[in-house]
Amino acid sequence: MKIMISIVTFLMLASFAVAQEYKGPVAICPSSDGAVLYVLNRDSAEIAVVDVATAAVLRSFQLPVIPNDMALAPDGKTLYVGLGEYQGKVVAVNTEDGAIRAEVTTGHTPTGITVSADGTRVYACLRFDTKVAEYDAASLTELRRMAALHEPIDSVITPDGKWLYVANFLPHDHSDGADVAAEITAILLADGSSKNIRLPNGSSSMHGIAISPDGKYVYTTAILARYQLPTTQLERGWMNTNGFSIIDAQNAEFVNTVLLDDVDLGAANPWPICVSPDNKKVFVGLAGTHELCIVDIEKAMEKLASMPHSADLVQDGASTTSTKTVEGVPQDLAFLVGMKQRIRLKGKAPRSIAVIGDQVYLGMYFDDTIVAVNTSARRPKAKEFVALGPKPEMTAARRGELYWHDASLCFQHWQSCASCHPDARTDALNWDLLNDGIGNPKNAKSMLFSISSPPAMWHGVRATAEVAVRTGFKHILFSVRPEQDYLDIEEYIKAMKPLPSPYLVNGQLSESAQRGKVLFESERLNCIQCHCGEHYTDMKMHDVGSRASYDSLDSFDTPSLNELWRTSPYMHDGRFVTVPEIFTTGMHGDVLGDVAGLSEEEVQDLSNYILSL
Repeated sequence: MKIMISIVTFLMLASFAVAQEYKGPVAICPSSDGAVLYVLNRDSAEIAVVDVATAAVLRSFQLPVIPNDMALAPDGKTLYVGLGEYQGKVVAVNTEDGAIRAEVTTGHTPTGITVSADGTRVYACLRFDTKVAEYDAASLTELRRMAALHEPIDSVITPDGKWLYVANFLPHDHSDGADVAAEITAILLADGSSKNIRLPNGSSSMHGIAISPDGKYVYTTAILARYQLPTTQLERGWMNTNGFSIIDAQNAEFVNTVLLDDVDLGAANPWPICVSPDNKKVFVGLAGTHELCIVDIEKAMEKLASMPHSADLVQDGASTTSTKTVEGVPQDLAFLVGMKQRIRLKGKAPRSIAVIGDQVYLGMYFDDTIVAVNTSARRPKAKEFVALGPKPEMTAARRGELYWHDASLCFQHWQSCASCHPDARTDALNWDLLNDGIGNPKNAKSMLFSISSPPAMWHGVRATAEVAVRTGFKHILFSVRPEQDYLDIEEYIKAMKPLPSPYLVNGQLSESAQRGKVLFESERLNCIQCHCGEHYTDMKMHDVGSRASYDSLDSFDTPSLNELWRTSPYMHDGRFVTVPEIFTTGMHGDVLGDVAGLSEEEVQDLSNYILSL
């Protein structure tokens, strides 16, 4: 028995040791003279300092907890790093010795770090607090917080310091509506006022944002989902297309969205983006297809300027059906023909990018390497620039995470599992999957605890999440994989951990949430009859009066309430943006309890409890 225990202990320790070897580069900052690359490794919680001339890691700075993003001060002496998740921090790291000279406790998951051109201000997106914080760069004293829209994930500031542009990761809409799209928040820094710039219908997973060196345009990557079509095929981007949007940075106005896909080959999961020093090219890392896309943005803007608007053609009495217009560009897979190149990279998942002169550097997340592409070459090719550590030996869960994000496993590479389930959660869109009939779209569900709380899908048409993984590859990615791939993905899903709710106070329920807990468990409301157990679900089908006009069945699987705060919009068809709406408008739970009798304060207490889970 002792020998068996020792073997098990050894295997557990060995697995832990392997996991610690991962680097996971998520941000790259070049020094102003181009001599050094600072690479932020999330998984190993460190900053690697890479010498560009010798392609060698000079030294590494260990960080106290996992980092999310970083930015370099204009004088090159300080790196500002967003650390941690719940009760995260922003720290100022000395670039010479890695010492932390200042820090501030901030909100939930500080990311999207940017520094003003004069070096006096630092900005951080507090992703799950839906805020953007401004700090004094010297002391990291917080100066103010400004509202974003939904999961602010990245930001850039105009060179004149006038505007801060914030990429909101997901839409914040009723997903049963006719137009559902992510938006960019443009903040006028003089007074903190803001406007939201809406992207085309179906825009979601807005991972990256960049500004041209001349300050004229902001570019942001996103998936452009065709979620209003039944999921019957993939050809020509029937389900998901992929591109970047162009914003007039001086006037905070939407210009257009262009697609990076080819007619018969998707460019899935566009992630990091940057602009060449001469403003002539835009570089996009395609994290799903493991490529660099180089776009001649000068030619693209010239083409846009020469195209007619639909309204102008109508005024002239001309038909718009056979003429390509500015409004039709987000649907045009051929718009960038002759203006873009796709370079196959060595490694998997470029999630970080930087440019020095004509060299583009990309951090390959699952390979722990930096690759380089000489973009001035007649035929640009990628080469491994530097290994950040020993070649990682992947665990089953790590391979499953890779497969989840790998669009090369999909027919024609249009999408990955992460296209509809970013972070294995939800894209905030409704999809008409054919596993329960046609014409009844439903919200994409989070995969958190899906394996331990069967059945799967809103109508429970898949007995388990394991079955759903296999049918998802067959009927959504239109491919069939070896059994081991599915098993690895299951390990990734099992390894998922919920994040602490931003509604907690010092890790505990607020007074309001405590009152809500009493209501939730009371005989008056009887919520726990269905939402019971570890995952707040009885794992059964119920008719609670939530059938909508497009639904074909009355009963739905009781959803887990874990991490509910992260899965807006709510109900199976995403009809409610906020939790209080579920009770005030939807009267959810009135079948079994006295929801109609709840006061305004009680609705808020109940909502605060559920949002704290």
